[in-house]
Amino acid sequence: MNYFKVLGIVFGLAAFLKPFYMHLLPWDENRFLERFYTEKRPPYIVILALLGLALVVLTWYLHFTLGVANSIYITVLFSLTAIKALVLLLDYQKFQKTVAAMLRKDRGRGVILVDIGASVFGLIILVVTFILY
Repeated sequence: MNYFKVLGIVFGLAAFLKPFYMHLLPWDENRFLERFYTEKRPPYIVILALLGLALVVLTWYLHFTLGVANSIYITVLFSLTAIKALVLLLDYQKFQKTVAAMLRKDRGRGVILVDIGASVFGLIILVVTFILY
């Protein structure tokens, strides 16, 4: 299996199943999000964001050097994750306030809508991956 097919399947499944593992499993996802995105940016946020950006850079490097047909589609879709990583690095306070507001309003329904959007995005990635590879 090539890198782009594996990336598409893993990334697509993780996004597609997000509503399941965040809301259907018996645990308090709102409390988890409150503790994960604390008011003061924890050091692990920087580490995770930098790892994510490094993976995006690796994906672009492999796109340009391996010559895998249609790799641009997975590369561009995966690169959208860099937006969140950059926000976590450059404007964490605004992101944290947005998450906190979504958790307070309507018992976290905004978070559910974001997760449904992530699931649709994951489904698109899976479909693109299986059509292309």
